[in-house]
Amino acid sequence: MSKYQKGTYLSKAKGHSSDVDVKVELNDDAITDVDIKIEGESESRTKGITSKLKQQILSKQNADIDAVSGATETSNAVRRALSACLNQAMGKTEQEKKPLKDGTYRESTLSYSTTDPMVGEVEIKDNQIKDVKIVSEGDSKTSQWFGVAQNKLIPRLIKEQSLDVDAITGASASSGAIKTITEKAIVDAGGNADEWHTPVVKKHDVKELTGFDVIVVGLGGSGILSYCAAAKSGAKVFGLEAAGEIGGNTISTCGPMIVNSKNLSQKYNDGKDNIDAKDLYQTWMKYVGNDTKEKVIRKAIDEDGEAIDYYMDNFGFSFGSPVFGAPAGFLPSFFLPSFVRRDWTKEWIAYTAKNNKWYTTGPDHADQYHNALNKAKAMNQKNDYQLELRAEKMLTDDKGNAIGVQAQSYDGTTYKIYGKAIILASGGFIGNAKMMKDVYGAACHVFGSAVAKGVGIKMGQSVGGNTYALKTLPMIHISQVPHIIRDDSLTPDQKAILSAIATTSDAKQIDENGHRLGSTDESGTTNSELTVGIAYAPGFHYYNAYSADEIEKMKTQGLSEATSKISIFALGQGGKVPAAGTPISDIDKIVEETIKHNDAWKGTPRQLAEQLGLDEAELTKSLGDADQIYYLFEDAAYAYATCGGLDVDENMNVLKENGEVIKNVFAVGQDSEGVENKDNEAYTPWGGQAQAWTFVSGKIAGENAAKLSK
Repeated sequence: MSKYQKGTYLSKAKGHSSDVDVKVELNDDAITDVDIKIEGESESRTKGITSKLKQQILSKQNADIDAVSGATETSNAVRRALSACLNQAMGKTEQEKKPLKDGTYRESTLSYSTTDPMVGEVEIKDNQIKDVKIVSEGDSKTSQWFGVAQNKLIPRLIKEQSLDVDAITGASASSGAIKTITEKAIVDAGGNADEWHTPVVKKHDVKELTGFDVIVVGLGGSGILSYCAAAKSGAKVFGLEAAGEIGGNTISTCGPMIVNSKNLSQKYNDGKDNIDAKDLYQTWMKYVGNDTKEKVIRKAIDEDGEAIDYYMDNFGFSFGSPVFGAPAGFLPSFFLPSFVRRDWTKEWIAYTAKNNKWYTTGPDHADQYHNALNKAKAMNQKNDYQLELRAEKMLTDDKGNAIGVQAQSYDGTTYKIYGKAIILASGGFIGNAKMMKDVYGAACHVFGSAVAKGVGIKMGQSVGGNTYALKTLPMIHISQVPHIIRDDSLTPDQKAILSAIATTSDAKQIDENGHRLGSTDESGTTNSELTVGIAYAPGFHYYNAYSADEIEKMKTQGLSEATSKISIFALGQGGKVPAAGTPISDIDKIVEETIKHNDAWKGTPRQLAEQLGLDEAELTKSLGDADQIYYLFEDAAYAYATCGGLDVDENMNVLKENGEVIKNVFAVGQDSEGVENKDNEAYTPWGGQAQAWTFVSGKIAGENAAKLSK
């Protein structure tokens, strides 16, 4: 008898952040072909993952496949979808879930943290998930997002009794870890975890919200500040945010650039100006190289201090945390407040940290934004905002004019929100891999929130808006291996050595085409005063190349002086790089694990070219010997946000290509920061400049949008 009913079968399963689609071709007895689509997953190795999984499926001829390293959730989704296809072909119908043994099961898994696994206890009783408690984790060291996942996901998981509840937007890594812990508990209780991946019913309601003066799309820093200014100006305001919490990347920042705030000058500088505004303006204009946006840049400078004081006086914002042992006030010079002008030592200030708590990248100041938003909301009974509500498109009238926003809630409900003015504050497009590739030719690894999908920019374009300096390079502050080893296959010290070897500038560097990067490529800019390294590398990554002899030399003679001093900002793993000249006796183990995790490759130039898709001739020329064994360690950029966005004037109105003003559409923050920058260069490199733009653009847009209601 035939094993399968011959044909083509389709199924899907929920992966880390989207559905995974599987199409299987079967003859009577075998799987003849399989097509896997995981577009929408955040994992950058999509092509490699699908290739490895397909090879396993065709080789094993069943769904008993091993997870691809670094893509466990996606691999499991493929396995579940494949099983569903095979069951269809064998005529198997769904069966009741296997019974579970009552008990409390302690499980652990890897999550966002680079140093600590997540550990949880899952209570199972009467074949149900009764409770999930996370007893230890390291995710909360980086930001508030773990708490958001814990407080929102767990109740939904228990209510739905399904592992297919959506991850909390903005906290997908923590959400995935919580679900994995629950999945492991189900298996240990004797169940089949696949049976708990059941569809969660979504609503199909459509709700209309009318009567608003201003709609704010995105409640990160610039969106909240816009909301506050519009509300204080008397407008009826509605805000929507795709994530499960407000604040966006602003919550993870250190603080804004300060240009002569009266409040802060009085508090920290004897009432004197903290920076020469004329000098700042001249430096800024020289950096961007043209005067196209001279009026905008003047406002960014001249209204910075005024905006900071406005939000301090009216909404309770506070600045001046001690930093790295330095007293409260402007950030100390050793914190590198400016990469262009090292003499600007008082132009950057930190938010006041709540209870002196700091995350890995900045002080805990989320409460300042919560308090401000809620104060603004209370200014009018009509004012409101909603989280987990993702904007989809602009609503327009029959003439193409913007009249509102269509959005979808996490529960499936569609909202149509109508207002007189729209402020776009969606945070740029760092989380949209396709848009990143369209603009830059490559996507970056994301450090921080990947919620920013370019929605605001696209909405602005849909009503005729033009872009400006869209190719301003992303905010790349961190280099690290692309696939951080979070398991315990290496010790923290061994991981530190790996990071140093992969990211040091004291090595031969090879780009994604096999060319050797020279001194020009390393600085990557026509401005000789600025060096930002990997931001300018093709594809935002490169390979540090070592010969077999050089690896052996590390074993006996240790690392160079420069390499021994490497420290990974924010994504370090707690280990310490040994002093220069200290033998690395375990270098072989470090290299072996690095290769296993796809962070390094070994072979002759020809073998390496085949593995990595490099030009063999160029790679051989760069490395030097066609017969020699080399090791390529990948150094990848981790970007915080994009900067290029919609073109705006000094009033934050979005402009059309011909310069015409779209009177009721505004753009702020990363949705418009290109007006301060230049294509293919790093964003204006003085500390806190991007955060300052949230204050200035937010205040201007909020006040001008409110005027349209009068």
